[in-house]
Amino acid sequence: MTAAASSEPFVFAPGGPATAETTGTGPHTRGPFTGGSSAHLVDQARQEITQIVREVAAASHQPRQRAEYLRFLADRVLRAMAGHGVVIWTRPDQESSSANDYSAECRLGRVTDVALVDEAVAVHQCLLSEVADDGVPVVVPSTPDARQPDVPANPLPYPAAIVPIRIDPSSKLPEGLIEVFLEDGGTAASQRGSLRFLAQMADLAGEFLRTRQLRKLTQLLDATNRVDAAVERLHRMTSTRSIQTAWVDMTAELLQLDRVALCQMDGGKPKLVAVSHVDRIDQHGDAAEKIRHAAQKDLQPQHGVWMAERVSDAGQEDESTSQPEGPSFVVALHPHSQWRLIGYRTSSQTALSDEVYWGTLCRLLSGGSSAWTAARRVESIPGGRWFSRLLVQPEWNEPSAGMHAGGTPSQSAPNTPRMLRVSRIRRLLFGGVIAILASVLLCLPVPMLVPVSGVIRPLKLDTYHAASDAVVKALHVQHGQTVQQGDLLATLVSTDLQEQETQLLGRRAVLIRQREQFNQTLMANSASADETRASDGRELDEEIDSIHQQLELIRQSKEQLVVRAENSGRVDAWRLNERLANRPLRRGDPLLSIIAEKTDWVVDARIPQTRLQSVDSALQTDRLTAEVGTTWSSQLEMTGTAQRFGPIVPDPSDGTPSVVMRLALDQPPELGDQPLSEVPARVTLHCGQTPLGWMLVQDFVHWCQVQWGGYF
Repeated sequence: MTAAASSEPFVFAPGGPATAETTGTGPHTRGPFTGGSSAHLVDQARQEITQIVREVAAASHQPRQRAEYLRFLADRVLRAMAGHGVVIWTRPDQESSSANDYSAECRLGRVTDVALVDEAVAVHQCLLSEVADDGVPVVVPSTPDARQPDVPANPLPYPAAIVPIRIDPSSKLPEGLIEVFLEDGGTAASQRGSLRFLAQMADLAGEFLRTRQLRKLTQLLDATNRVDAAVERLHRMTSTRSIQTAWVDMTAELLQLDRVALCQMDGGKPKLVAVSHVDRIDQHGDAAEKIRHAAQKDLQPQHGVWMAERVSDAGQEDESTSQPEGPSFVVALHPHSQWRLIGYRTSSQTALSDEVYWGTLCRLLSGGSSAWTAARRVESIPGGRWFSRLLVQPEWNEPSAGMHAGGTPSQSAPNTPRMLRVSRIRRLLFGGVIAILASVLLCLPVPMLVPVSGVIRPLKLDTYHAASDAVVKALHVQHGQTVQQGDLLATLVSTDLQEQETQLLGRRAVLIRQREQFNQTLMANSASADETRASDGRELDEEIDSIHQQLELIRQSKEQLVVRAENSGRVDAWRLNERLANRPLRRGDPLLSIIAEKTDWVVDARIPQTRLQSVDSALQTDRLTAEVGTTWSSQLEMTGTAQRFGPIVPDPSDGTPSVVMRLALDQPPELGDQPLSEVPARVTLHCGQTPLGWMLVQDFVHWCQVQWGGYF
């Protein structure tokens, strides 16, 4: 697109040198200008164009609506350029839109894109896309027969001048395009002048849109700060009723609404709870009925808020009518909230931008709801409302509490200093009372209780072990069975002992026969037997006596393999048959235990070292008492008496060292009809009385003594 003929596009390069193509003296121009206009008409035309430029420049700095400004711009461009039509194209704000998605926002004149047939629409969009990619003004000649959608062309019967509109100079694509359909047969010089003027208009349009966007962001920032201040003030309030009243008043002031009502949805039915700038609500009036009817309307979600801008008296939406018959309601709610804000707005009011309007409304909904929920939780606590009034800053102490919406001082403003002094005095008195009560409570004597853990065990517990390596042949008792002294408990068999006994019996028989033969030989010989034979007889006798002694030991060992109860009591051996029946045992392996029938029960309590001093002081002054209970019982039904301290052992829960203290119980622990040994227990040691403050800080004091005791 570099040629300047009337049949080819003309590209405008601002600030470029005047060439033969642009001055109209080249071979491709249509000839010199032959118009018969006088100098007066030329000056008049220049003055009119200058006046139009001034009007557009002045309008670009005025706070107008976007549609109004674009229509004004199109009218002035069409009037100055004497074209057939003007179309202003804009690119949508959606992120998914591409460069080809330019839509006509404003049309003016006889010839616009409306005249395009369906096949030519894609061709024209391709042209707009290429101009947007190049980013330079261009005049495109008319090609009415163009129908290829991928080839950029102007399918309308008049040349088109297209200029990009840029809001952000750093953006890759322009935010809009201005397209003007010119008179056919213009020269290169006239095209250059048209593009120069149109580029100037595009710059003014970009400045207007940029100023409008900056104004919108400033307005949004100001609204955000005001909403934050309003929500903060709502959170300072302590009464749900005052929150509801201030909620609707702030919404009406921030959103510039005549009235704002607050409805609470209770089972799908709206309950009118507050109306802005109204002390009493007529629940049976027509206005209240209309508000409830608007709150019940099914709404569509948008930006996290549901809304219906116009609702007639009959409850029907009327978006096409500029002057609705009934009141214009603005209904907003969160999908998971019980609150609905219903605002009344007249058509003559100046509405805020959509981003500011709905963003402010959404934040007021969430902020007011959270403030009301917090105040409701405080009020549900007994005495919570009274304490909150003392501790929370009063509502009238806010900077904006003494000012109306218009900035004029309210009637209660002169009383604010006096209220502040009253509030300070009340706070000082309340702080003094709290300090006195805290001091009294810290000095109040309370029982010194030391909860510890321990193990309950009997003092006399008979535990039976295997006397030698043997196999359990039979078990004659079971767990929990009551036995008497001498009752058979278990029978063990040792094959080693049997083998030894068999060998010794055989050896003894051989020795006895040898001694008989020796005696017969000795009797058959003369009385003068030598000393050698006498010594042999003594050796046989000694060996036989040794075998007798070994057999006696084996007999005693075999008697020990038959286990009998040494004392009366109850068997304590869970799963005895599963553990020992027909099982080999080593010498010293445990068999079972018997809790003596008449025995004392004790508790070995593990006392942490941080509580040892208190327990020892109470023990020395005979003030120590103990209550004991099993871990499965919620009550401490047994009483223990302290006897003595034991060794230092690690605590099984966290491994910290603790001191064992033995306590004598007045009764044994029983589960059902049997006592249990090695029972985990809960022990509460009563160590007299101590001040409440010392009980609360003694761990910290002990830590300080351990950490810093060596330095003092």
